[in-house]
Amino acid sequence: MPRHGRMRMSDFFDRREMVRDFFQAQEGILRNFYSLHERGGLELHFESIATLKDVFRLEDRCFRCIDDRTPGGLHAAGPVILMDEKKGVDMLRRTRAEGIYSHTGCSAAAIAFEDLSENMKKFYENPDNYGMFYAKRMAKKADIPYMGHILALPHFNMARLAVYDGTGSFDNSKLETIGLPPAFVISRRYHSDAETAMKEVSLALTAATSSQGFGRLIKAGKTPFLILVVGARQNEFSLNRLMEEAEEVAKDFGGKVIVDGFVAPA
Repeated sequence: MPRHGRMRMSDFFDRREMVRDFFQAQEGILRNFYSLHERGGLELHFESIATLKDVFRLEDRCFRCIDDRTPGGLHAAGPVILMDEKKGVDMLRRTRAEGIYSHTGCSAAAIAFEDLSENMKKFYENPDNYGMFYAKRMAKKADIPYMGHILALPHFNMARLAVYDGTGSFDNSKLETIGLPPAFVISRRYHSDAETAMKEVSLALTAATSSQGFGRLIKAGKTPFLILVVGARQNEFSLNRLMEEAEEVAKDFGGKVIVDGFVAPA
């Protein structure tokens, strides 16, 4: 990127080609999922995976953003930067979080940054700086360590899939072990209410279907985005209940989003 953040025409075409390459790299997997979804066989597909249990063993309990480029641990947008501060601190404490990360190019931090006064925008200079500040502030309030600022690459969201997780233990650093492409993860189990979690699903879908992600490559009928719901055995986080929540969000995206899911192994 040249000085002052101006994009040369060659940069634009290089980025567009990279976006298409990432999109095509996932095509075979998603095409199979579309077919299974249409036949009602996606749930059986995941239940037949012998190593499925391994994906529900977290390596740590540090909070990261829902972003597909921040794998591992627990997830909330920002993380927690779009929540009421008290609710965010409560979430970190209630879930026995071991730490909190911020990351570059965070959409949630950008939204929060735009809500600041002009003086505060000048003080923080950019959303990345504000995201780091906020994560450090929340770490201090929750009495947990700030773990650092993740360099999220590439500079766009590369997921065509979001996992709406009712177990709170889905580890998206292990996606390849069960044949999944990059994915946003919303830790639905640890949100105090459905409304907040559903807003995070909407944020992921907005990122994926805009210039932050694959944009117009996500098409209704042909190449839709997939919300993969992971239901728990408890009624509060059952597959049917979480499917209803995800489908409610998907309605706002004009057929560009399909919803399917499975129950996590016992």
